[in-house]
Amino acid sequence: MIEVTVKNILFFSRADDPGYTLFLQPLEEESRSLPIVIGQFEAQAIAMAIEGIKLDRPMAHDLLSTVINSLTDGLESVVINDLKEGTFYAQLNIRSGETFETIDARPSDAIALALRARIPIRVAKQVFDTASVPILLSESKEQEFKPSLTENVREITRRAELRFDLERDLREAVSQEDYELAVKIRDRLHTLSDQNS
Repeated sequence: MIEVTVKNILFFSRADDPGYTLFLQPLEEESRSLPIVIGQFEAQAIAMAIEGIKLDRPMAHDLLSTVINSLTDGLESVVINDLKEGTFYAQLNIRSGETFETIDARPSDAIALALRARIPIRVAKQVFDTASVPILLSESKEQEFKPSLTENVREITRRAELRFDLERDLREAVSQEDYELAVKIRDRLHTLSDQNS
C-alpha cells in the first residue's frame, strides 16, 4: 500500500458533463500522481473537509462520519484498492472492537470521510502503478501554470457556500410566495451552474 495525500483538485469541462480531477500524491515520492475524476458535490465535500468548514446542518459526509464514530471505534483508514475498466474502487476500514470491518465505497466518498477523520488514505501499489501519471513540472513551474490546492479549494468552497445561500434564499422566497424574487434567485443558480460547466 502507498499512503497518499490530496495534491490538487482541478476543474474541467467536457460537453455537458463538468467535473473535477482529484490528484493524489504519495507522501514518499513526488514524481507521480494519481488522477481520479470526481463530481462537483464530491469535490465540494473534499474541499470543505480540507478547509475544515462545518455547516449548521451536516452534509451527507459529515453525517456519515458522525454515525461511524457513534456506532464503532472509528474509521481507521481508507484504501483505493481496485481499478476495473477505468473505474476506481475503494473501501473504508472501520475498527469495531478487536476486528476491522471493510465497507465498499466510491473513492471520492472515502477520501471525503478520511479527511474529516484525519486518517490515512492509501492506494494499492498495483492500482497506483497502473493509473498514476508522471508529474512533469517542478514545484516552482507548477505554480506558474495552475492554481495551488489552497486556491482551488477556496474557490470550490466559495461556490458551494454561494449555492447553499442561494438555495436557502430560494426556499424562503417560495415560502413567502415572492415568486418574482424566486425567479431571480433561480436564474442566479442557473448562472452559477453554467459557470461550473
